[in-house]
Amino acid sequence: RSLNHPHRTQRREGFNEPPTFLGIPTMKFSPLTTAALLVATSTTCATTDAFVVRQNACNNQARHLSESSLASTTAAASDEIAGPSVGDTRGATLLLEDVAISRGPAPLIRDVQLRIESGQRWGIVGPNGAGKSTLLGAITGTVRMDSGKALIGPKVRVGYLKQTAVSGSTKTVREESASEMLEINSARDRMTKAEEDIANGDTSVKTLNELEAATEAFSNAGGWTQEQEVDSVLAGLGFTPADSDRLCSDFSGGWQMRIALARLLLSKPSLLLLDEPSNHLDSTARDWLAKYLAKYDGSMVLVSHDIKLLEAGVNNIAEVAGGTVLKYVSCSYNKYLEEKEFRAKAAQAEYERNVAEAARLQAFVDRFGASATKASQAQSRVKMLEKMKKEGKLTPPPDAVVETNFRPELILPDPPKAIGEDLLVLKSADIGYEEGAPLLTNISLKVKRGMKLILRGPNGAGKSTLMAALRGNLDLLDGERIENQKLRLGVFTQDLAQELDTSARAVDLVTAHAREGKFGDINISDQDARSVMGRLGLGGEKPLRLVGSLSGGEKARVALSMFALKASNTLFLDEPSNHLDVECIAALSSALHNWGGKDGAIVVVSHDRAFCDSVGFTHVGTVQDGRLTLEERDLNDSDWQLYGINGAASAPSTSESVEPKIELTAEQQEELKKKRKAAFNAPKLIAKLEKEITDAEVRIAKIDDEMMEVGNDVGKLTDLSELKQKEEVNVEKWMEEYEDLENLLLEMAE
Repeated sequence: RSLNHPHRTQRREGFNEPPTFLGIPTMKFSPLTTAALLVATSTTCATTDAFVVRQNACNNQARHLSESSLASTTAAASDEIAGPSVGDTRGATLLLEDVAISRGPAPLIRDVQLRIESGQRWGIVGPNGAGKSTLLGAITGTVRMDSGKALIGPKVRVGYLKQTAVSGSTKTVREESASEMLEINSARDRMTKAEEDIANGDTSVKTLNELEAATEAFSNAGGWTQEQEVDSVLAGLGFTPADSDRLCSDFSGGWQMRIALARLLLSKPSLLLLDEPSNHLDSTARDWLAKYLAKYDGSMVLVSHDIKLLEAGVNNIAEVAGGTVLKYVSCSYNKYLEEKEFRAKAAQAEYERNVAEAARLQAFVDRFGASATKASQAQSRVKMLEKMKKEGKLTPPPDAVVETNFRPELILPDPPKAIGEDLLVLKSADIGYEEGAPLLTNISLKVKRGMKLILRGPNGAGKSTLMAALRGNLDLLDGERIENQKLRLGVFTQDLAQELDTSARAVDLVTAHAREGKFGDINISDQDARSVMGRLGLGGEKPLRLVGSLSGGEKARVALSMFALKASNTLFLDEPSNHLDVECIAALSSALHNWGGKDGAIVVVSHDRAFCDSVGFTHVGTVQDGRLTLEERDLNDSDWQLYGINGAASAPSTSESVEPKIELTAEQQEELKKKRKAAFNAPKLIAKLEKEITDAEVRIAKIDDEMMEVGNDVGKLTDLSELKQKEEVNVEKWMEEYEDLENLLLEMAE
């Protein structure tokens, strides 16, 4: 989207409303600290979405603000929402203990145990609707917990960026971005005050010392390089030098999110909480953010579906799955995937071994339980079975460990046949938002049946503006737009999910969209809608929920269901992968790849390489310098190295993110290598030991029978007793080895 034409977008309802302050009606304080919790606020473009919690050791009064616009999806509007809780974390930056949260009457997550140390960077992953953003809400105090506690350390400053859009500001971009650089700004204010006092004739030693102290504090905080630091962050997020002096209110919601992100990063909180920060970023900005986060000096919790960002930016993974949280310490994202698979296989293999052993024991009991000579052996096996049940060895592994992610499926209706080859045509079109100042000039384009067109180009070149003109949402300044008589448009944009009516049921929105309009089908039933939604992972009672109670990812799936249910022959998709998880992106790209044939056409704006590579484009349109250049080809590697589309060649290094915080010595590394090798061979050794133990038990049973038969023959009884003792010693030794191997597998799985 063009940054040079601030009025290019049509403001959505509520966008120009006054900003709403983040309200904290009640605050929780630990009796172990007298420090006060202060929520930093200002009438800024980040008011409702980014805040910094900071400690004031000299003041235990909390500043209370107006009613919060951040409402928990699990609580009624009248519920009391508190801010982050400060307490005894036993040295950790953040501590979650026994946390349980429900969504309505249904439990969402339970028994959450998570300890985040200083400097650790955690990625929170899991399918849409699992509770990732809800978990962040529990940390910030905006979501009510059923039980447990979420505490931040007494001296921890918390910065939080939500995934929803923000309101406007009267400040410039540079002023807004720097507004929470507290140490620098405070020192500057002290310097200014002291300089004014001196200028007014106060040359006392006290004032001179205050100026010297303030200047030293300003220098130590990096005040002399503040402007360069602000410009560097803004440039990384896609702003040009000229943008820095423009007002925040000049920018669209997506760009205001970038301003809020810049403000948060520059505030440098000791605990950084990010919820889908890359949703409104192109790939260049995403790569910059990944590098920035990889070097972040504080602690971090990142919720994201962006695999590249997770791989580069975090060094620990917490997976929300099966209603709880599983921890993968010192793991990059790719290492987490490997470890997750290993844990699942190990747990399933152990369960199957236990079931087989139980079946063997039960078979012996069933066969010899009534035998007078083997009653004691049968009773022994009954006790072994009871012990296995008590220890949970016969309970299937938890869903959180062995479940595989649901793979959504998207099926697009066949495109209705049009008349002729051209579906949409632009002739000598001038496109823009102000008369006499077109953003694009002399644009001629024919969108033909069978065409799959990707629009590429630098930020602000006008890709989305061109798409708006093609759709008919933006009147041409000059030229002509021609529609096919049988044109049927389908549109999916990055903001579609955010524009849904939060007070409506999800299924009602989908069916209403499919039925309404010139090409609506009144025969579409709720069951048809629920079938589409179910294939996208919105099964069970989720379609009956109010949209406002759904997670951001689930809302995106509702919007995708609306898009998929109505037949179209021309599809427009503007950054469609934003807000969708990896599985949904794969389902969408697969559907687009297989859709259309010779009758449908697709026009896409996207910076998501994995998505674009899967679609299979027939044409590439380059938007640059007010012009459009059309080429009949698919994307290639060079396209991702230009125009803000950055590919693998410049992907951020992940070397920092995969290293544990504490490096292992050579001896420790060698020991770890031996343990991994032993764990790899453990299943085979366990199976061998099980056979040895079983065979020995059979031999012991035979010896017992022989001892019963020899009667009072002391010599034979002595020999048999010694033989039995040897077998029992072997069994005990093998059982110890068996337990050691099991413990090793458990250790390597943690």
